[in-house]
Amino acid sequence: MLDLAERYPRPQTAKGKTYARHKTLSPYARAGAAFIADLLIAVALNRSDGWLMCSHNKSDYTGQDVSWAMFNGVRTAWLEAGLIDHKPGYPGMLAFGNPGPTIGKLTRYRATPALLKIAAGHGITPANVREHFRLEFEMPSELIRLTKPSKPTPNTPKVAKLRSDVAELNAFFAKQTLTPLTIKHLGWIRIFHGYTEGYRWNKGGRLYSQPQGPACYQSLPEQSKDPDRLARLKLRINGEPVVEIDISSSYLTIFYALCDQQLDTTQDAYEGILGPKALDRQVAKFWINASFGNSNLLTRWNKDNLKSLQEQLDKKGLSGFDPKLYPMKVIREKGLGRHPLLARWGSKIKGRARDYGDLMYLESEVIIGAMLSLMRDHEVPSLPEHDALIVPESKFQVAKRILVHHFRKQTGVTPKLDPEEDPNDF
Repeated sequence: MLDLAERYPRPQTAKGKTYARHKTLSPYARAGAAFIADLLIAVALNRSDGWLMCSHNKSDYTGQDVSWAMFNGVRTAWLEAGLIDHKPGYPGMLAFGNPGPTIGKLTRYRATPALLKIAAGHGITPANVREHFRLEFEMPSELIRLTKPSKPTPNTPKVAKLRSDVAELNAFFAKQTLTPLTIKHLGWIRIFHGYTEGYRWNKGGRLYSQPQGPACYQSLPEQSKDPDRLARLKLRINGEPVVEIDISSSYLTIFYALCDQQLDTTQDAYEGILGPKALDRQVAKFWINASFGNSNLLTRWNKDNLKSLQEQLDKKGLSGFDPKLYPMKVIREKGLGRHPLLARWGSKIKGRARDYGDLMYLESEVIIGAMLSLMRDHEVPSLPEHDALIVPESKFQVAKRILVHHFRKQTGVTPKLDPEEDPNDF
């Protein structure tokens, strides 16, 4: 950090008095340390393309470890040096006659290859940033969040109930022991999407472990061939091995249910659509789920969905994908051949248009309902993994029964779970 502070000094603002920059070199270096740590973690998270949101409200820095003056100096010097990219924010609610949205947006920053190269020269990378910087995390004060608009969560009876359930789950799991200790979990927050049609809180709703990042259990792969990388199934709850119970074809099963049909659970919903290989199955699965994330069924490959698919294939250890060998037109034709009901996606279902937020909400209600039942009725801790629950191995049967119950309660249909049999039987 001293290297960065000296190579890219704080811009001169003290009427030409260079000694002023020397006197503040230490806090300037600390401000740079805090900034680069957050930037590298944003890259490691691999979300939002590595962009980090930062407030430009000076009062937000009052009483903090990094003052506005120091942060402003760092960001200005690094912008001029090409060490960071930035996307300007917008204050919102500007005076009458000014263009732009009324909802504010924070400025975003991202490390450039130049900054990553300098850090790597000192042995610091996004993958090992936590080994070099001491990071302290605080649990967010608000447990119920909206992705937009950027307004405080309203206090209503509905929100109070949602907040109470999450707080109860957090308090209960805080009494458990999650190992290895390199995994950080302070609690969950529940995030809903969009305006939710007048704050009905019926879009999204998943639980996200805090803090998010490489040390978050939700960032771990289910399995890992890398001996140095932890996998979710190597977690321990109160010293006991765990099992992950997945809801197979979760979104597809919920979509069928919204159309008043039961998905055939006697066969794999994706296998055989495009061919016999594991790669064929993964591409078919991706097309269906990515279509649910779109307003209509996907009709062409683009840069974003190719990148997303490749990341999924890498996690599965699959290679050999070539978009030319998987024309979207063919995928769509064969996908509809297996699941003709998908043709309804993008049109009204039960009186209104549906999107991924509806599917995610029902899925989240299943998972959270099961967690609450396990906690309240059986004193069993669990970890949500979006469409799955991680529970102690000895609680597999009770967790499976409760998960099926809550899926039926929310959708009216029966899901297929993976694994179907108790791992302890083998």
